[in-house]
Amino acid sequence: MFLKVLAIIIIIAAGFFGYVALQPSDFRIVREIKVNTSAQLPFSYTNDLRKFTEWDPWAKLDPNAKMNFEGNQTGVGAMLNWDGNKEVGQGKATITESKPNSSVRMKIEMFKPYPFVNDVLFSFKEEGTQTNVTWEMTGKANFMYKLACVFMNRDKVIGGEFEKGLTQLKEIVEAKSSGKK
Repeated sequence: MFLKVLAIIIIIAAGFFGYVALQPSDFRIVREIKVNTSAQLPFSYTNDLRKFTEWDPWAKLDPNAKMNFEGNQTGVGAMLNWDGNKEVGQGKATITESKPNSSVRMKIEMFKPYPFVNDVLFSFKEEGTQTNVTWEMTGKANFMYKLACVFMNRDKVIGGEFEKGLTQLKEIVEAKSSGKK
């Protein structure tokens, strides 16, 4: 009887871990918002990592996180290192590509609590008097990340933070554009 129960547990566990292993390794999370200003303002708040921290949702999760800026102040080579609480972790963002008023690409490296490297792309497309701002993250999911995503919706959790950040960016740039800040 014990061996039958053990065999069933092993089969269930093997099936579950097989299911996890077969989950897609590549992922993409995208959110966008329209802002009532030209592309220049939202671009400037993304291309300058000091300004980026004013609206980045993760910076709000730990206002006491240690932040260190290196390299250029704006554009390619600008770097932000952070070390914060368990929600923010420890990591580094580096601007790897910058096309004025069009796009900013960053390499995001997390060291703690879970190591990973992802690509982030911010795109800005003017549409009349508005700009469509897109925040996109792509990456590879290792087995542990796939396992965690069985129990949480990665798109909903990370995408929700993107939505918060984009809303904060919208508030900042629209206030700046109208002369309120």
